[in-house]
Amino acid sequence: MPEGESDTEIAENFANHFLDKINKIRDALASFEQFTPDHKEVPCIGMFEELTQDEVKKIINHLQTKSCELDALPTGVLKSFLNELLPFVTKLVNLSL
Repeated sequence: MPEGESDTEIAENFANHFLDKINKIRDALASFEQFTPDHKEVPCIGMFEELTQDEVKKIINHLQTKSCELDALPTGVLKSFLNELLPFVTKLVNLSL
């Protein structure tokens, strides 16, 4: 913390620093012409075909067996119990689509 400055002064200096940055950015952007992005035609996907259990099983078996501690269901556990979980996972995938 800077010496000799009160908490209020530090907070005001901090706020002013970022306000100055924002004002500089706005000033720099003011000289640009209005930007219009290119329009791209993107195909619309209107319908999905449901996946079969065999298709879901094939996809899961091709996954790398890596996981993160945040994963609710680690890939290794999914693969270990795939036959038991497959109907539920397939249903979940199809409902998600």
